[in-house]
Amino acid sequence: MFLLLPNLAAAETTQLSVSIPGPGAASYYPIELIPKIGADKAEGAELRITFSPGGPDALNQMLNNNTDFAVVGLPAAMSVRLKDSRLTAIAAVNDLPLYALLVRQGLKGEVKSIADLKGKTIGLHSNSASSKSTSQQVLELLFRRGGVSPGSYRIIGIGRRWESEALMLKTGSVDAVIGDEPHASHMAAEKIAYPLVHLGDTETMRQFAGAGFLRGALIARSDKLERDPDKAALMVRILKRTLAWIATHSPEEFANAMGINEPDERKKLIAVLNKYPRQYSKDGSFSNRQLRDTEIFFIDSQTGNAQAQHFRIDSMINDQWVGRRE
Repeated sequence: MFLLLPNLAAAETTQLSVSIPGPGAASYYPIELIPKIGADKAEGAELRITFSPGGPDALNQMLNNNTDFAVVGLPAAMSVRLKDSRLTAIAAVNDLPLYALLVRQGLKGEVKSIADLKGKTIGLHSNSASSKSTSQQVLELLFRRGGVSPGSYRIIGIGRRWESEALMLKTGSVDAVIGDEPHASHMAAEKIAYPLVHLGDTETMRQFAGAGFLRGALIARSDKLERDPDKAALMVRILKRTLAWIATHSPEEFANAMGINEPDERKKLIAVLNKYPRQYSKDGSFSNRQLRDTEIFFIDSQTGNAQAQHFRIDSMINDQWVGRRE
């Protein structure tokens, strides 16, 4: 029902692989969608997806030759790029970051601002001292701007699965988490947690410079691009087919294609897709404005890191297959 028309010029199947955080993170659903709608087969390829607990691990999968590509938050890739200059972004997947700072429901009357989270325990999908995930950078930036200094709160890793995240909040094992959609909306609807800050909100984007950063990007290794640019071009074509499919189909059709049939889960995903129509890129192109926001966000979230302060995002952007827009 959802298969795309094949590219008859493709004579034999090319094997491709990509690592992404997940499963279940809406930001990376376009990658999960690729084999479900046949976007890979339409280009004469077969895509294998490897799931990781967070962006740094997904990048390590690619850097260790376990996958050809990775799709992660661009700020996470920038953090790793400081140590490995091979990381190159070749296409945009998202157009709007949908991170939320969620506070457990039992603290509703006590925690009314970021400053009230001083001394609390905060959960992250993944936590690394060497290479910061995008969610870790979001947390540190929000807290610093909210007047909560590093070291005045505790961070623990909670994984990416809904069950783990919800249980940690319900039991009080964590006081707040940096959540993702559609889990963030689900938490609020089930009164497990309430959003203190949501990056998808217009007011938040006005308050926090750089909040409109590029969330998900297709990342490759520069040495592999030089040896086999055709493989990268193929992966980008597959991604662009998928993004075009999303842009021309309803949220209900999206949920159908993803095979999300559980009524409550399906309802919440459709609600998120309707509320944030800008969540996904329509064509994979890089936005100059968004890249500037990403650079501002990254530098601001890396206070004290001299190498990060001098980093320029254009040094890792290869737009030859997707182009640029303002």
